Amino acid sequence: MIFAICSCKGNPDSGYNEKMAHLFQSCTEKLDESYGKLLDGEYDVDKSESSYEMKLNEARALSSYIKGIKCEAAQLRPTKTAEGFHVATIAYMTQIVDGYGALLIKYIDEQKKGARKSLLREITDEKARIVALADECFAHQMAFLHQAGIKVDKEIRK
Repeated sequence: MIFAICSCKGNPDSGYNEKMAHLFQSCTEKLDESYGKLLDGEYDVDKSESSYEMKLNEARALSSYIKGIKCEAAQLRPTKTAEGFHVATIAYMTQIVDGYGALLIKYIDEQKKGARKSLLREITDEKARIVALADECFAHQMAFLHQAGIKVDKEIRK
């Protein structure tokens, strides 16, 4: 997770930055939470277990949540200066839903250990692609903040 805290007095781009950064952070936290559960084996359930439907619904809810956040982000109207940041962030959110979310659902639904192991590798690769997209978002955000004249007071890297 990468997030910038800015000194944004009187700049019309500052509200956009704050809102988009918040939406981005929310997606990142949900993704990291889900990935942690995956690595801890919480999604390794048999269809015969009562928790199977619950875990499947949890994976679907993640995708639904990110879709909602993406819709909210897409409704924000960036200035020309913020376009790169906007496009990169929407692409990041899309990849979580279309890539990670779809693979996670397949993982939970799959019952063969070998196939699950293969899907886990795919999910790990997908997570790495998403992290690279997050880095791109951060680079676009920093360029946007610089062009908009918004001073970055502090960087937090997690």
